[in-house]
Amino acid sequence: MGDRLQSVPARHWSTDEVANQAFSYWVDTVCDRFLELDIDSPLREHFRARLDQCELGPATANWLCADVQRVRRTTAKIARAHPGFLLMQLRAGRVQIRQAGRITPLYPGECVLLDGAQPYEVECPEATRSCVLQLPDEWLRRWVSCPERLTPTRFTAQGWSAALCAALASLEIDSCDDLALPRGEVADHVVALLKLALGPQRQETAGDRHLRERLMRTVRNGLSDPDLCPAHVAAEHRISVRTLHYAFAAAGTTFIEQLMHARLMQARDLLADPALRDVPVIEVAARCGFTDPSHFARRFRRQFGVAPLAFRRAADARP
Repeated sequence: MGDRLQSVPARHWSTDEVANQAFSYWVDTVCDRFLELDIDSPLREHFRARLDQCELGPATANWLCADVQRVRRTTAKIARAHPGFLLMQLRAGRVQIRQAGRITPLYPGECVLLDGAQPYEVECPEATRSCVLQLPDEWLRRWVSCPERLTPTRFTAQGWSAALCAALASLEIDSCDDLALPRGEVADHVVALLKLALGPQRQETAGDRHLRERLMRTVRNGLSDPDLCPAHVAAEHRISVRTLHYAFAAAGTTFIEQLMHARLMQARDLLADPALRDVPVIEVAARCGFTDPSHFARRFRRQFGVAPLAFRRAADARP
C-alpha cells in the first residue's frame, strides 16, 4: 500500500518573496508554520532566510536556511502548544544550544535531540543551514519510553550516532517524492536509529519515586504561583534541573505535564466547592496559577470535557 502522505506537496517560504520587512515575515512564518519561538537578529534590515517543509509520515521535516540569529523557546511560547520533540541536524555554520542547564555546541553533520516542552536557546553567530524533524510526543514514546530525560543529547560520527547522522543527511526536500519507501516507513527507520543511538534506558528506582513525591508536594503547595518552574522547584530541593527531569521521566511523564494536571485538578476541586460558588471563575483560575483565562478554559475543557462555568453549574445542581 502506498503512503497516503506521499502526495502531500512540499511547502516553501522565503524572505525573497517579500519586498519589505523580511525579518518580520520570517518571524511570523516560523511561528505559524514551524514552531512558536522568539527570534532576534542584528541583520534585521537585510535578513534573508528560507523554510522548506514536508510531511514525513507522523513526523514533519523542515529545512531551514537563515542569517545570523538567536532563537529562544520560552515558557510563554511553550504554554500555547506542545510540539513534541525536535531532532535537529546542522548542515552548515555553527550553533550553540542551551537547554536543561547544559550548553551543547553543534557542528555540521551533527545532530541534537531537544524537548519542545522545555525552554531552550539556540545561538547562531553565523548563517546556518539545518534539517529539523518534529517528532510527535505520543509517537516518539512508542519507541523511546522517556525521551525528555535524554534531552539535550548530541549525536556525532560514532557508532549508531553516525548512522543516525548519515540518515538525516540523506533527507532533502527535493527527493521526498522519490524515496524508495513510503514516507512513514522512512520516519520509522530514522527514529529506530535514534533509539539505537540513545542506547539502553535506565529503569525507575525507589529513589526516583521518593524524589518525585517530594517534588510534587512542592508543586501542589505552589500552584498559585504562575511562574512555578523546574528551576525553582529543583533549587528548593537542592538538586539540578536535570535530576528533576529524570525523576519524572523515569515514570514516563514530565514536570510540565504533572504541573498542568495538578493545576487543573485543584481548579476542579475549587469549582466544585459550594463554599466558593461566589468566587468568579477567573479568580479560581488565578488561584491555580493560570494568568490567561482563555488558556485555562481550553485546558479545563480538554481535561474534563466541559467548560469551567458549565462544570460549576453541574456541580451546584447535584444533591
